[in-house]
Amino acid sequence: MFFILGVVLFANTASAAINDYVVKQWNLQNGLPSQSIASIVQDNNGYIWLGTQFGLSRFDGHKFTNLTTQNSAFLQSNAIHKLIIDKYGMLWIGTRRGLHRLNPQTLEAQSFNIQGPVRDLLQDHDGGIWIASNGLYYVSAEKLSEKNVKREALSLTPRKINQIVGSVTRMALSSDGIWLVNEHHLLKIKESRSGSNTEFRLELASKLSLPRQLAQTIIHDLSWIDGRLYLASELGAYFLDIDEVIRRYDEIGNTAVYKFQGDEDGGFWVSTSNELMYRESNGNWQSVKPTQSDQNIWFSDIFKDREDNIWLGSLNEGLWFAHSGKVERHQVGPLSNQGVTAITQAEDESVWVSSRLGIGVLSDGDTYRQVLSMQQLQRRQVFDLEFQGSRLYLGTEKGVLLYEQGKIYTLPFIELRDNPVFSISTSNKGGLWLGTGRGLYRLDYAGLTPFAYNSFLGSQYITFVLDLPNFGFIGTNKGAYQYNERGIEKLGGHTSLDVAYVTSILHLDGISTLIGSRSHGLFYKTDEGLWHQLDASNGLPYGSINSLYYDKQFEQIWVSTKKGVYRMPAPQFKKNIDNLRVEQVISQFDRQLDGKASQCCSGFGHDAVMETQSAIWYPSSQGIVEIPKDVKLFGADELKPKIEALYTQERRISSSELMAPILLGNGERDITVQYTAIDFYAPKSIEFRYRLSSKEKGEWRDAPEGQEAIYTNLPPGEYIFELEVKRRGEDWSKARAKHVAISLPRRFDETIYFRLVITCGFIFLFYLIFWVFRAQERRKQMALENLVADRTTELRKANEKLNQVNTQLKLVSHTDELTGLRSRRFLFDQLPKDVEHYQRNAQSLQQQNKRLVLMILNIDSFSKINDTHGPIGGDSCLQQLATLLNMRTQGSDYVARWSGDEFLLLLRDFKRDEVEDYVGDLCKAVADFEFNLPNGKSMKMTVSMGWSFYPLPLLGGQVIGWEASVNLADIALHQVKHRGGDGAATIIFDEQLDAFEFEQSSNIESQLQTLQENGLAEVKVWMR
Repeated sequence: MFFILGVVLFANTASAAINDYVVKQWNLQNGLPSQSIASIVQDNNGYIWLGTQFGLSRFDGHKFTNLTTQNSAFLQSNAIHKLIIDKYGMLWIGTRRGLHRLNPQTLEAQSFNIQGPVRDLLQDHDGGIWIASNGLYYVSAEKLSEKNVKREALSLTPRKINQIVGSVTRMALSSDGIWLVNEHHLLKIKESRSGSNTEFRLELASKLSLPRQLAQTIIHDLSWIDGRLYLASELGAYFLDIDEVIRRYDEIGNTAVYKFQGDEDGGFWVSTSNELMYRESNGNWQSVKPTQSDQNIWFSDIFKDREDNIWLGSLNEGLWFAHSGKVERHQVGPLSNQGVTAITQAEDESVWVSSRLGIGVLSDGDTYRQVLSMQQLQRRQVFDLEFQGSRLYLGTEKGVLLYEQGKIYTLPFIELRDNPVFSISTSNKGGLWLGTGRGLYRLDYAGLTPFAYNSFLGSQYITFVLDLPNFGFIGTNKGAYQYNERGIEKLGGHTSLDVAYVTSILHLDGISTLIGSRSHGLFYKTDEGLWHQLDASNGLPYGSINSLYYDKQFEQIWVSTKKGVYRMPAPQFKKNIDNLRVEQVISQFDRQLDGKASQCCSGFGHDAVMETQSAIWYPSSQGIVEIPKDVKLFGADELKPKIEALYTQERRISSSELMAPILLGNGERDITVQYTAIDFYAPKSIEFRYRLSSKEKGEWRDAPEGQEAIYTNLPPGEYIFELEVKRRGEDWSKARAKHVAISLPRRFDETIYFRLVITCGFIFLFYLIFWVFRAQERRKQMALENLVADRTTELRKANEKLNQVNTQLKLVSHTDELTGLRSRRFLFDQLPKDVEHYQRNAQSLQQQNKRLVLMILNIDSFSKINDTHGPIGGDSCLQQLATLLNMRTQGSDYVARWSGDEFLLLLRDFKRDEVEDYVGDLCKAVADFEFNLPNGKSMKMTVSMGWSFYPLPLLGGQVIGWEASVNLADIALHQVKHRGGDGAATIIFDEQLDAFEFEQSSNIESQLQTLQENGLAEVKVWMR
């Protein structure tokens, strides 16, 4: 995430130093434990340490390693106020609840008994440590020496300075003493002198009362910079003048100030509540206003590391990293964001540019002078600029303009009238080539001549012309061509060059021909004569290619795009490229400290790039970008792989211990190796690989982003862990390496003696088991014979009991517990038997007009009964209805509880013409019955019934199963329900209906609807 900054310059002319800084940001999404950072330091190994509100964090450019009260034993509070690195490389940590001293390599820590929060830490000229807390504490340099610390670790106890009363908030080291702030005073003490272990002397050199308002506010920082003491507070900045009077520092305004920082070059950084300010030595103030999501960002700490990078710790938006830019921007006109479309160089080496303001010249000292306004250019957009002697030709959207001796002319050729001219280049035969939207023309003293092969071009929209002594190249919006005196041919082979919008062509004798396009990437021709295409899938950076340029001195091909600039070694294009080597010079993610993106580059073709003796110039939407040819890219420094630690199940082995071969214990067979390569500029361009080898070389494991190697259950032996690191695009033969030797001893159980002992023990054990087994087998054989006889008798008795229980269980499962009726399970067991019985006697029963009747009965509005009288009342009604139904059926019939308030009656051998009377009588009997409730009251109920026959009265009805009859009865029941209940219904079929057609449907209800529509079925409903 990058931030948006607005620039405010305090003087008419200011150095561009602050705008040359490029920034990056890390926050919670990148693994930072807290957005609020209080302190930043760098240890001797290059790691950045951060003190945050939620713990201590170490950063190597790839990831944050966080130490908190939960994962470390020494921290008593996650709120870190101050960090410093002492002269021995030890990290001092001041927290809300005390002081700690940490070894950054081994992560071993020592805690000190300091009363109250530690607000500030300071190291004096001798290396002694001063601690600002509820009082002032001091650890002498003698006690901090490595010899004394190792020998007298217990004596390393901070001494309280009793002469200083009250809480100390901030401290600053001057040339001749230490300044500190307590509750009401600004004090200066001379550096301590200790005569013996029991004698401690302190000289109070100055004592100044703080102004009343300043004493009542928070003082954020106290700094000694260039011989002057500065105070940062919520009321603004103050300084101590030569007369030791505290005065307001009005140069930076009255806003709250949080941090001062000076550097070795005389630079002066100031962080306020709404600005980050900077002043070079004896220079003018510059400032940037950091904002993000409409919120102000201010910095609690500013730190300059060993590489002169600036680290900014924000109180609300995480960690910021600013480093000096590798490019210089030149402003064109009064606005810093003035876009440039074309750039060229005159004979006097002045730089001529085309912008929205018109045509201007940039001379020494970045002085810009407007030459032609847009009104003089007739409001035409300029695509290309070309000098021929002192004459300047301008390719515009409507022909060619000529600027000579302060006057502007329009070339009076009818072919160029309203014809856009995209390319102007020098012809080897004299004159100029003009690439237009209607073909290629040659301009010389004889006039304007069309190109001889215009008719052979697939498109006459000319975008680029490169004329060489014996041949030349033409770029169009639909491919590229090569011509000579014998003819012209289209380039590209089997690539997509034939449809590409060509923006630039570069021919390198003995190497290759390269063609840049707007949307198809880069094309190149190898020394074998084959064309190849490169795009993002081959590692080519994204963006339309604007220009190609060859730097002969460094043999680099420079490529500009709308998203940045990159360069590539030219010799690699002789052959087909498998691993493209490319260096990103400017990326789309680069942001200046003024918040603006690099915005490079604009234009295309000849004037999208310009060369001077030492630099390459590109037009951009924010002026002109100048890049030194020998620019040293960030991230191009030699990588230094580091093996940070080796973890086993039992311990952590630090990097300092890994310098020598490591002997692990017998139980340490699972290891984890943590590694890194510190890089804050381009960490994503780093690739790792590692392997663990014993007698034979192991296989390399690629780890593009991972930073740990895990091995489990390693066998004993001698190992070498090898780590290699390189930049993406480089060959592994140039990788930097690091290794560590690891020795895993054999356990006793892995020796040959242990195996011999185990083998003998197993042989003896097997013999003993065999002897015991034979004796037991004989006894078991006799006991088994007796046991078999007893068990046979017991088994027979158990089977008899089991049969009895199964019979009882079957009766229980076939009976409804509430009503005592047959259950649904009983129906599914019994109905197939009744159907089988009917089929055996079907002929006799059909002659008597008898059928099986399946009748489903449902109580109307039974839910209201439960709601009104409760579940007990409902159960009582169900029991009484079951008794009534049993009374209304014959002995061969049976009644079953089908579901909650539904019953199914099976009437066996029932005459068809008597069913309707039976149903009517049954409905009336139920309606007239008085149902007594447990509360002594009585009520009446009605029922709805649906019935059907088995077999169905169809032609061949016996082929349809009884399940269909049940479904039809249920459908008929629902017809009664739809009519309000208290009635009965059945379904009558046409006598000629074929049962086979009816059986084919898997959905009886939809088939029945079809039969009703065709008049082959009817639902007969009888309502009481």
